[in-house]
Amino acid sequence: MFAGNPLEFAAENVGSIRQHWTGVRDGDPESIHQARIATRRVRAALTIVDGKDTERLELCRRLGRMLGAVREVDITQEIFRSLSTRLPAAGCAIAAVSRGVERERQQARRRLVKALDQVELKPLIALRKGPSIIAPAFWTNWRRSIVSETLARQQALCDAIDRAPAVYMPNRVHRVRIATKKLRYTLEVAERTGLRVDKTVMRDLRKIQDLLGRVHDLDVARRAVEQLDGREPIAAELMLLDAVMAADCSALHDKYLARRERIRAICEYCMHFAAAARRRWSRALVASTLPAAGAVAMGVAMWRLEGGRQGSHA
Repeated sequence: MFAGNPLEFAAENVGSIRQHWTGVRDGDPESIHQARIATRRVRAALTIVDGKDTERLELCRRLGRMLGAVREVDITQEIFRSLSTRLPAAGCAIAAVSRGVERERQQARRRLVKALDQVELKPLIALRKGPSIIAPAFWTNWRRSIVSETLARQQALCDAIDRAPAVYMPNRVHRVRIATKKLRYTLEVAERTGLRVDKTVMRDLRKIQDLLGRVHDLDVARRAVEQLDGREPIAAELMLLDAVMAADCSALHDKYLARRERIRAICEYCMHFAAAARRRWSRALVASTLPAAGAVAMGVAMWRLEGGRQGSHA
């Protein structure tokens, strides 16, 4: 496995942001989606490297919020398109909700373009040019930061699971999703440094993130339905639409509940993973410094020997 470093990982994803930048400005949903994922990965890497709030880390947060606002409306519209095919009996209600969502979508895109005009990407672009991207020395602080960040993220996920009971509570379930996402991206950074992360763990984290993301998307779409005037002639259709979406949300939440123990097992895996990484790097650090120490000692011995010879000739 290629052993890189977090800055290289961040730089590659900055390249992805730039690649999709034109599409983002044009409001292309896929470009917005891919750029948003890239900002998450850059943020995960910079959190490890910087260890504190910096200009470039805050820029990632800002970009993520801007892209997320548009992405959320895009997904809401996709949900209603799917429901229009699946639920023709609520066609008028779906059409009415979709019109409101589309207006919000266009407004969100305009806000995004205006906001992007004020964004200065230089702090991120510099990642692709700076000398810091050259592989750092073995004992660079980010190695310790990877372990610390992994442990912090797994603990945050454990706490979020504990606070989300079997009763469906949207905000608490959403916090589980956020914690899952952050742990997954931290492990992606760890993989980039050459650590072996169980592929099943990465796959399951992605599936759980997708599942909880769908729950959140449906919850957002239901709020769009609630905002519509429920008077006749579409009141009955609105009730049907909301009932179907509520049933979908409940079914997905049940799937999440069935996977809670798997998430806890992943958290336990991460604890062992971090401990193993710490031991591996400690052994490698000793192995890498001993030859250097030996070379220094040999040099000192030769210098002393040479000095002794000169003294004997004096």
